[in-house]
This record gives sequence, C-alpha cells and structure tokens, in this order.
Amino acid sequence: MKFVKYVSLTIGILFLLGMTFYAYMGGFSKVEVKRETFGPVSVFVYPHKGPYKNLHQSWEKFQKLWEAVGITECSSMAIYLDTPDTPEENLRSILACRMDGLSVSQIKAVKSQLTTFEIPKSDSLTSSFPFRNVLSYFLAPTKVYPKFQEIISENKEETSVAIEVYGGSAQVVDTIKFYMPLGIKRDVFLALGTLF
Repeated sequence: MKFVKYVSLTIGILFLLGMTFYAYMGGFSKVEVKRETFGPVSVFVYPHKGPYKNLHQSWEKFQKLWEAVGITECSSMAIYLDTPDTPEENLRSILACRMDGLSVSQIKAVKSQLTTFEIPKSDSLTSSFPFRNVLSYFLAPTKVYPKFQEIISENKEETSVAIEVYGGSAQVVDTIKFYMPLGIKRDVFLALGTLF
C-alpha cells in the first residue's frame, strides 16, 4: 500500500512540475492575432531544407558566411515556404538577417557575396509568443499557426508564406513575432524557391 501511495505521489508531483513548466513556456497563454502592415524588408538569406529541428545546423553555416563579410550582428528571421502537411524531408525554410541598420560598406559586401531578397509590403496577420528557451521555437508555432489558419479559413483569405522574427543574435530576446502576409501570391517568393 505504501508503494502505491509513493508512486501516486511521484506521478502527481511530476504532473504538477510538467504543468508548471508548460505554463512558464506560455503553453496556457491566449494567442492574440492582429492585422498589421509588414515590410518592405531587405534581407540577406540562406536556405535550409529538411526538418525544422535541424535549422541550427544551417544557422551555423549561415553565421559563418555573414561574419566572413564583416557582419557582427544579425537581426534574424525565417521565411517558411511550405505548408505543415509537407513531408519533413521536403520542408523549405529561408534563414534571413535584416539589412536595415547596416553601413553602406556592409551592404555592399553583403550584396556582392551573399544572396539578398526584398520582402514586399503586405497586410499581415501577426501575433507574438514569449521566448523562454530553445523549446519556444517548437511550442510557439503549435499555438500560433492554428489560430492564423482559423482566421484565414473563416475569411477565405489568401496567403503564401509564414515569417517568424526572432530579433538580434547577440541580444536577449523575449518574444517571437509571427507574420502571415495576406493577398500576396506565391510567385513573389519564387526567387527563394530557386535557392534549393
């Protein structure tokens, strides 16, 4: 009998700890969606194909490239080109750093040695989610994108990509921003597809 009580107590404590951690991560946070204008934004980019859990490998390669041309700080974001039902091995993502804030010489170096792209101005659905640690990159999309999809379906709106904004690579970030441009045809992003 004592053993059963001990097991029950242990399970209860683990459950409570799990719920506390989930709450800390923002798991119980209400997702609020707004409509805002996003862009235009000039970025330099690097492609990643495959599971999102391996994005850090592509990021490390990307960082070496932009550091090699004299960039010391990246205001980072990612553009996701494929729908959630795409097989993991075929998922295409674009890692990006904003070019605003760079000096004239840095912009010249970037344009001569890295791939650049202009994200056009658009009306977008937007939301934010608290960033706690690396697990936030996986939890946040499961909370935000279903809400985006619900609104898009209800209003029969057209979208083509998803954009996540993470902030400075050398700064403490406390929020991930999500944007889903509306009314922009996929053709606008075809140039990014050619990187694969």
